[in-house]
Amino acid sequence: MIKTAIGRAAKFGVSPEMLLVRAKMLRMFGYIPKQQDEKNGQVRRIFFSFPYHQLGDFILALTLLERTHELWPAAEIDVAVGAAFASLVEQIPYVQRVFPIIRPSGSDIGFGVYREFANLTKCYREQIVSRHYDLAISPRWGSLDSHFGAYLAYLTGAPVRCGYSGENDGVRPTVDRLYSVSARGGAFEHESLRYSRLLGRCGFEAEDAVGEEVSRSSIRPLWAVAQQRRAYAERPVVGRYAVISPGASFLNKRWPVESFAAVGRHLRETFALQIVVVGSASEAEICRSLCLLIGDGAISLAGKTEILNLVDVIAGAELFIGNDSGSSHIAGGLGLKTVVVNAFPADCKEDIPNSPVRFRPVGTAVRVIQPEKNLQPCTGMCTMNWQHCIQQVQIEKVNAALDSLFVMAEN
Repeated sequence: MIKTAIGRAAKFGVSPEMLLVRAKMLRMFGYIPKQQDEKNGQVRRIFFSFPYHQLGDFILALTLLERTHELWPAAEIDVAVGAAFASLVEQIPYVQRVFPIIRPSGSDIGFGVYREFANLTKCYREQIVSRHYDLAISPRWGSLDSHFGAYLAYLTGAPVRCGYSGENDGVRPTVDRLYSVSARGGAFEHESLRYSRLLGRCGFEAEDAVGEEVSRSSIRPLWAVAQQRRAYAERPVVGRYAVISPGASFLNKRWPVESFAAVGRHLRETFALQIVVVGSASEAEICRSLCLLIGDGAISLAGKTEILNLVDVIAGAELFIGNDSGSSHIAGGLGLKTVVVNAFPADCKEDIPNSPVRFRPVGTAVRVIQPEKNLQPCTGMCTMNWQHCIQQVQIEKVNAALDSLFVMAEN
């Protein structure tokens, strides 16, 4: 509780107004270049600012990266992204340069938020300062750290800087001062659609130029990278397999490992699939436990897959099942048969970021299994810090969803 209170106080103290003062002082003393003048509205070089470290958000933001390339196919696109994802972005053909942003240790605790901004300034001066841009795009919105990307975009001095207005959510209303053009709108839209419509809402195309099908389609740059690597990607097992990802960033998003084990045995016995379990290094223990409960050769790759290896493993599978996590967004984005167990109640109609309406994996073969209602005392999304509302999801419903996906594929 104390750490949380300190963290909130620290983030409150780092206002966009203070970031503007900081940037202007850096310009005054020659540490960063002066603001550039717009030249005939031509866009030859674009800066895509996404210095974040959440896998699911990054995967969905690729839809906007693709749309940016479609609108300016001849432009050079540089991307600033969390270091863990840089190797994937480097594989996208139309990306010119990638600037990996390493998150400083302790940046999410207390006044570590100041360390985060100091690190962004350092990264800009060391990696980006020599580049000049016509347009800077900062797509993140609706979170306390959305101003990180806006700040980095502002440092570039690009004459046109666009992102979503803080008025959309009221979290950081003054973040608009870091932009030259602010977008509004997008209530109840899936994140992939909201990202993709940013450019239209900033006046670069018709606002509805991107249709809702973007939230039901595979993510083209992700799929293309997987196809490029398919010839030499190492498969984790010989033969057909399914991938299970039992981890998630928060405990209340984790379906019980015993339930995943029952599903794993069902896949093995019904469809003769081998089971490959994936997760981060911190999830190695639950992944090992899951393999033991499934038995019969299930293997764990927890902590052994960097982003490209993870894409390879998931791309080679016949099916994916997991919690609401980054791995599920990779699976859906690749067009894989995907089942996601989500703690969010099906009867909640609020416009909340954790809702599957807003944040489910994209794809044509995605099924989300949810509890019908919350357990008390939760309202809206589950607010407990343990496996609470998600325990209501029945194994039989998950197995039925898996079976229906196989039937659909056969037809």
